Amino acid sequence: MLHTRLLLLSFVALASAFALTPRQHLVLQHGAPAPAPLLRASAQHQRAPHRLRTTTSLTAAAAQPPAGVSVTAAIINLSKNIVGSGVLALAAGVAAFSSSKVALLPAFAILLPTGIVSAYTFSSIARVGAAVGGNSYRDTWAKVFGEKTAILPDVTVIFMTMAAAICYSIIVGDSFASIAKLVGAPALLTTPNAWIVLLSAFVLLPLSLLRDLSKLAIGSVIGTAGTLYTALFMFLRLLDGSYAPGGKYFAAISAAAQPAFAAHTVARPLLNTGMFVLLSMLASAYLAHYNAPKFYEDLQPPADGSSKLPRFNTVCLAGFGGAAALMGSIMAFGFLTFGGASQGLILNNYATADPLAGLARLGIALSIIFSYPLNMTGLREGILAMFGQKAAGAKATVHVLLTLALVLILNGSSLFIKDLGLIVGLGGAILGSALVYIFPALMAIGETKGAMSPMEKKVNWGLTGLGVFFAILGAVMCLK
Repeated sequence: MLHTRLLLLSFVALASAFALTPRQHLVLQHGAPAPAPLLRASAQHQRAPHRLRTTTSLTAAAAQPPAGVSVTAAIINLSKNIVGSGVLALAAGVAAFSSSKVALLPAFAILLPTGIVSAYTFSSIARVGAAVGGNSYRDTWAKVFGEKTAILPDVTVIFMTMAAAICYSIIVGDSFASIAKLVGAPALLTTPNAWIVLLSAFVLLPLSLLRDLSKLAIGSVIGTAGTLYTALFMFLRLLDGSYAPGGKYFAAISAAAQPAFAAHTVARPLLNTGMFVLLSMLASAYLAHYNAPKFYEDLQPPADGSSKLPRFNTVCLAGFGGAAALMGSIMAFGFLTFGGASQGLILNNYATADPLAGLARLGIALSIIFSYPLNMTGLREGILAMFGQKAAGAKATVHVLLTLALVLILNGSSLFIKDLGLIVGLGGAILGSALVYIFPALMAIGETKGAMSPMEKKVNWGLTGLGVFFAILGAVMCLK
């Protein structure tokens, strides 16, 4: 009881610290889904290419600071935009190359540098966009390489949001099935597929059909609270040993989910090619790059009228740093609890009889339900824009039929595809590497208006090669 009270008190304190007003939650919601969880899933995370913005007051006096989002609010928004549902797969990324607890050392040696590189490419997209007059990821690419080539980022974003939708369906299905078991629901309702069908028909599809998504702002609050609670819950269970041999819930989970630790050997060295699975997952876990031009545009400029690039770089470093700290914590807590048995969706390792785990599943599932229509809106509009039919989206028939078709195809796929780790890893290897490493580097190289120095462009040539290498080897290892 003492541990539970401490967990809830800590959760309330952290949620209060991270919570924003409804207006702030809507300020920068024009960006990526969550692959990660995941998606974010984030989707951010969880995290969708079409977002909402509120209107600022027009009555500000001349003496007030310039309009825009403050540095602090931008940092919090960026961290929330990065951390999505994909973070729940990172422990499995560590387990992909080792069952030794020491594996967390190379895991963090991967997590931190990739976060720094991701922050750099996020900043470079905004710099190039500002130099060429691009107000979105796609627009910046088109201004650098021409409108005809814009199909490359279009297709990549579309497939990334499709992967995010499948991840969302898997997570909500597994989460509600586990909750149903906890409350003693009928056997039919304890299967993930039953919940995928029910939620798709009666919740996800109706929400996706909404034209005005402003009422979904509460989902941002729920998403933040759910992620923070999950991190605290996982830390508590690691601390109290409930899932260690002889622990309270050890016998309540399947043999495949029970902790499995083993020292590295000559046959299975600590450093091996399986590390590219984690590297691939991190490409999508850090993905917020669709939003870079919008974050830069909405950031409040300095009062003296000087460039806002220095404060934008501060936002990048702090935002990605905060996201890395939260992702690293969840990755470490999950892996230190279950080791090589860490599953693609780490919450599946926890017993259905564990009430605190049930609350974590509920929080994550509700976050995803609110994020799903944002992701679907971005996917729908991306498809229409790619085919030059964006105006057709205003027609009710097109809106309904396209949304229905996408929900049927993607959520129907989740009835058969169950490996969240595979989707996050494979999507990150191919699509995430393109959006986070390859495309930003190519835009920096191709930009001719002085945003990048010649030396920095050479660095981006190396980053392009690394992105291609990560994509190919990461995809191969994920498929293995």
